[in-house]
Amino acid sequence: METARPLRVLELYCGIGGCAAALPPEATVVAALDTNQTALEVYRWNFPHRALPVNLDFMAASDLQSWTADLWWLTPPCQPFTVRGLRQDTDDSRSRSLLRIIDCLEEAQPAYLALENVPGFRGSQTHSLLRSALKGLGYAVQEVVLCPTELGIPNRRQRLYLVAGLRGLGAMVKQTPENRPLEAFLDPQPSPDLWVDEELTDQYRHALSIVDPEQASAVASCFTSAYGRSPVRSGSYLETASGLRRFSPTEILRFLGFAPDFELPPRLSTQVAWRLVGNSLSVPAVRHVLSAIPELAGGGSSYSR
Repeated sequence: METARPLRVLELYCGIGGCAAALPPEATVVAALDTNQTALEVYRWNFPHRALPVNLDFMAASDLQSWTADLWWLTPPCQPFTVRGLRQDTDDSRSRSLLRIIDCLEEAQPAYLALENVPGFRGSQTHSLLRSALKGLGYAVQEVVLCPTELGIPNRRQRLYLVAGLRGLGAMVKQTPENRPLEAFLDPQPSPDLWVDEELTDQYRHALSIVDPEQASAVASCFTSAYGRSPVRSGSYLETASGLRRFSPTEILRFLGFAPDFELPPRLSTQVAWRLVGNSLSVPAVRHVLSAIPELAGGGSSYSR
């Protein structure tokens, strides 16, 4: 009896590997592409397959086809669509790569395509162009706005997910969440560089998102790439008996659902690590969305170190 080959996945804008971390054993990553060399270094530290520096602005359909991938995973820049940005949509240069990929769809036609972005992407001109291209080619499409809090994780990170399939799609399979308290995500011995000085606390306390780990209902706000640089609207602070502290990159990785053996290279500074994890994905949310693809409906991650 012939064994079905693993579904072949091409990660576009791969970052540190949120999609790879979510894939079940029924999938294999043929390549992971990004322009951020530091993110690629973290990716290679944790995953065995090729992670390559590629400028997707100039990607041709033949380049995408050469990977013979069944699924394209896309995490394009969110700045053209976020409420904190100028929302320039197609006029933002950071949309150029996604528009290029949309142009390649007619010729390349992967069996499946999936995308993550901020909720503001829905209703944008770029979103309309993508939906129009998929509809014209006969893809079945599902969209969902999902937050990790719906999956039992005490961290708000609401995102829009889109999944499309030429072969049709099944229902997304959401596991019954096991609600875990915020305290379960904390480091046993936090690094000294996480503590916030009193001057910043006094200046911004009225605007800070502060959580108390002793409260069973505590939920951290969304951690962004600006965490550690922008004092407000970039993530929560932890209330402790010794004062406020920031969350460590490792704690944020736990909120994002990365496996315990996922590691950040030791040479990375905390500031760089915050930026990388702030740009990453909620692994359980990605796993939930990809379960709509019949070949991936089985669940669990295929990668561990």
